[in-house]
Amino acid sequence: MTSGRDPSPDSLPDVRSLTARLRAVLASAAPGGETVVETSLLKEAVATAEMHQGMATRFEERVAEARLEALRELAYGAGHEINNPLANIAARAQALLLDEREPERRRRLATIVDQAFRARDMIGGLMLFARPPKPELGAACLEDVVRPVLDTLRPQAEIRRIRFDYTPSPTPLRFQIDAAQVGEALRMLTVNAFEAVNDGGWVCLEAVSDAANDWAHVSVIDNGPGMDSETAARACDPFFSGREAGRGIGLGLPKALRLVEANGGRLTIASRPGRGTRCTVALPLDSRPR
Repeated sequence: MTSGRDPSPDSLPDVRSLTARLRAVLASAAPGGETVVETSLLKEAVATAEMHQGMATRFEERVAEARLEALRELAYGAGHEINNPLANIAARAQALLLDEREPERRRRLATIVDQAFRARDMIGGLMLFARPPKPELGAACLEDVVRPVLDTLRPQAEIRRIRFDYTPSPTPLRFQIDAAQVGEALRMLTVNAFEAVNDGGWVCLEAVSDAANDWAHVSVIDNGPGMDSETAARACDPFFSGREAGRGIGLGLPKALRLVEANGGRLTIASRPGRGTRCTVALPLDSRPR
């Protein structure tokens, strides 16, 4: 992300005047000959181009953030409205199921109940993406956050014959975070990596310290099919389909992003087609004396 405020209209260079001066220089040049341009004019042209490029970048960032905020509000409002009828459908289907004896009707009612609960879980994920719960910050060591993720997902990796490794930081990493939320974000990123690799693939969690800048980085790396730049840029959009890159439709990455951001961190995705994917969670270190 870029920083800084956009310049006011009064402080912007006179682009028309600058363009006219450059055209005048070109017009006065002999055909096929060298063109002499004053250094000050070149510097002014470069500075103007850089300023406008910065403004364009900040505009794109603000549009992207506004789009995500609109998605969040839509998700929360729609989730709130849809949850009540879903609960009603599930409750009535369960009540009918209790007294039903005919096998085919029982099967159909059970399907209604299962699908209602599936939709409820999807709505819950949307609402979490829209408004994640406020983190309960406390002192936490990274090992205490990562270990439950490893223990929970290792059996799944063994069933799918996925090589699942962890490379810890050589030095202890401590944070002021909601350990449960950050752990859930890492779990979702790891499950997403499992879904990207074929059986027999490889997934690794890797932790490194950037103590000089008071940050630590925890990466989830896979050797799956990877993503092109457009897919990677939209991977955290809810329900964005990256099936062509091995990612299914879901909310794992958007929810992980929201939980990481709620804890003062950042989530970045680096990927190339055929070269796997690296999802990196950056968290501020707790540098207080102990």
